[in-house]
Amino acid sequence: MTAVAELQNSLKQTQEEQDALRTKLQGAEDEIVNRHLAEFEDVVTEKTKTFWRDQLVANRAGTLEALADLRGKVEGKEPGKEPTPSPSKEGSRKPLHNRATARPVMPGAGSPAGEAESKAVKIRNRAQEIVKLEKVPFSVAFRRAEGEVVGNG
Repeated sequence: MTAVAELQNSLKQTQEEQDALRTKLQGAEDEIVNRHLAEFEDVVTEKTKTFWRDQLVANRAGTLEALADLRGKVEGKEPGKEPTPSPSKEGSRKPLHNRATARPVMPGAGSPAGEAESKAVKIRNRAQEIVKLEKVPFSVAFRRAEGEVVGNG
């Protein structure tokens, strides 16, 4: 009987701790919601405050985005569009190039790093061949391929 009483007391204590944490969490949540409502007081009216409070609790990120867009419309700006800066005369930027007309530079062309990269590619490719042919794990095949390629090079 004492074990049952101890379990009941423990369960009751755990429930009280959980209720206290829930109350503390609710207070923190209310504080955050109130802070956001104060931030958007120019958009949120007393009539719509309850609606926005519920929305902030349900989906804070989406609601903050909606309020920011609403603020932009109230201020006369289009939402999501920043004003385009006027080009500065002293520091002109380099123009972007069109991918269709730009010529790609081959990696390692004429540099010592390209030689090491080609060895790595050869090792990888040979290891993949060994895996397919001999059905061994890639790590084993890689070590064997490394020995073959480095031994030849």
